[in-house]
Amino acid sequence: MTTERGSLPPELYPWQQEQWLQVNLMMEQKRLPHALIIGGVPGLGKLIFAKRLAATLLCQQTIRGDACGQCKSCQLLASSSHPDFKLMQPDETGKAILVDQVRKIQSAMATTAQQGGARVVIINGATDLNLNAANALLKQLEEPGDNSFFLLLHQWPTHILPTVRSRCQLLDINKPTQEVALAWLQERLANTMAQEGLDTAVKLLQMAKGGPLKALELYETKAHEQRHQVLVQLTAILRGKQTSVEVAQNWHKLPLEQVFTWWIEWLNDLVKLKMTGDAAQLSNLDIIKLLQAVAQRSDIEDIYHLLEKVTVQLNYINQRRNLNPQLVCEELLNSWYLLVKSGRSQ
Repeated sequence: MTTERGSLPPELYPWQQEQWLQVNLMMEQKRLPHALIIGGVPGLGKLIFAKRLAATLLCQQTIRGDACGQCKSCQLLASSSHPDFKLMQPDETGKAILVDQVRKIQSAMATTAQQGGARVVIINGATDLNLNAANALLKQLEEPGDNSFFLLLHQWPTHILPTVRSRCQLLDINKPTQEVALAWLQERLANTMAQEGLDTAVKLLQMAKGGPLKALELYETKAHEQRHQVLVQLTAILRGKQTSVEVAQNWHKLPLEQVFTWWIEWLNDLVKLKMTGDAAQLSNLDIIKLLQAVAQRSDIEDIYHLLEKVTVQLNYINQRRNLNPQLVCEELLNSWYLLVKSGRSQ
């Protein structure tokens, strides 16, 4: 970001340039849709992209398809006081977007744009809309008003309600190549990750499904270390060194959404290994020995059954149901123990 351009949202990331050129062309040709779903895996900087697009739509004197950073509209946006811009997201992490939040947006959008230009709403978490909120949003998407734009952010692989999706145009942010992602990640971790090196960066990107910002977050929260510990405990159960109850006492304190997501990935790899015997096709190559040991002494039906049970519990977490984490973990870990009939891996 150059100083001549004044106060703007942060620079776009290298992997967003193609989509930025795409929306620029649509704006230039005056065919940008009133409702745009910006999708992709977590960690691609979709909110930064949406804020940059919002700034450009609101700007009173754009420069080469970008916000100027100097006009009154840009200054109001930079100070978080632009009357024609709204950001809607859950009040707390892990919570839903409620119908009252949508109604407030509806009231704001019913008035004339105070700056005489566009009105823009960013919905940071389209999948966080509960059913009532989504239904309330539909009318606004169907009749957005002149020069009004809704930018909905969608995190794969969760699903948006079909009724909402059908009223929007999709714009997916592509994952960067591993080369680009590794270069970006290593540049930001040049000092802190010097001793761990390239292997750790590759593992973080794998855990993040290719999202560089997510990989950076995982490193900062030591998720890669947590993943290793979870694997150690799963192995300990199979070897009879820890019981399901003992491990559950530790697990229920962890972010179970993340733990269950990892577990589902490993079970899917286990299914692939059981069905094909080809370890080269697995996604988690660092745990091949564990997967091979379990595959040799387990039935495919039992693996599928456990995979279904873990998936159901992950869905319950995503639906924000009230669960008893200790009991849920005990039941699932006991099913894991029973995968290997003898209770011990070789």
